[in-house]
Amino acid sequence: MALFRTGKPKVKALAKRGDADGLVAAAGYQDLIPAPGDGMIDRGAEIRREAILALGQIGPDAGAEAVHAALSDPADEVRVAAIRVLFAREDAMPLAAALAWLPVDHGQSRPLAIRALLELRPPECAPSLTVALVREPGDAPIGDDEAALLKLLLEADEGSEAATEVTEELLVALADERDPVADRAEELLALLAPFGIDGVIAELKAGAAPHRAAAVLAEVKDTQALKPLMEGLLHRDPRVRSECARALGELRDPAAVEALIHASRDTEHRVRAQAGWALDRLGMVALVVGVSTMIRPMIHEAIGGADVRPALTEAENGASSNGDHADNGEVVPDTISPEELERLLAGTEEGE
Repeated sequence: MALFRTGKPKVKALAKRGDADGLVAAAGYQDLIPAPGDGMIDRGAEIRREAILALGQIGPDAGAEAVHAALSDPADEVRVAAIRVLFAREDAMPLAAALAWLPVDHGQSRPLAIRALLELRPPECAPSLTVALVREPGDAPIGDDEAALLKLLLEADEGSEAATEVTEELLVALADERDPVADRAEELLALLAPFGIDGVIAELKAGAAPHRAAAVLAEVKDTQALKPLMEGLLHRDPRVRSECARALGELRDPAAVEALIHASRDTEHRVRAQAGWALDRLGMVALVVGVSTMIRPMIHEAIGGADVRPALTEAENGASSNGDHADNGEVVPDTISPEELERLLAGTEEGE
């Protein structure tokens, strides 16, 4: 920032004259003095704050660059002044971008910027906000207010191109080698569903981070992911198989039982463990389907044997040619035909 060497600028006089250039210069004023111990103290923050507010009073475009730059000022009061001016001008894009660096743990500038964006709700800011939230430095998770803000922006203009851009950005970030970035992308994709659910499923099938896509689907619990998740149990990466098993446990769809039974015999312990947990979640349904799976080969073997077994003669079985009679007088067939056994088996499976 510029440094005044000839004395403190008179902001009120500059504002009265409408001197935008002078106010821009004042917005960069510093008055640095040594601090006790190490470091410096800047006594110019109040001047910069007054200069930014004065620029906001002059006109809608006065000192735009200086106001934007003030969002990065080391003094919280200067950042707050810039946010107030940008809110009055309905200039939301710089506010969304600033969330990448506005401090989380101190000052009023970050919560004020979020509040301003909530009031303005410009959907076109959603992609910039996504980048700011996902790729901010450090490893802090995304705050509830920021996540809710992004969802509101997308809901404000459902079907806009902004939603597509946000999904694309998050899917790229999902494969980022920096875990905090990928973790935040995973969190937002789960929160924003059903926005982007098709993209997440495509990521599971053929993306760069299928295990993270499966983790998102576990949180979303969308039934259209059932088949892709079952297919994912055969993925070469055990992380993907494990996450798919967990996601299927969250879905609790009986159609996945046989695939999970197979996964419970996986060579990787973590896959077996997740498949077992998923089967426990399915409860009695898993037990019934599991028993059916075990006895089905025996039933089919019996059907095959019935095709070649000689029919018992009336003399051999001591029954009439019309079959045995039950106590109620109804005729009971001597044998069940293969077709009838197949029909009964199919009926049993449908009833499961």
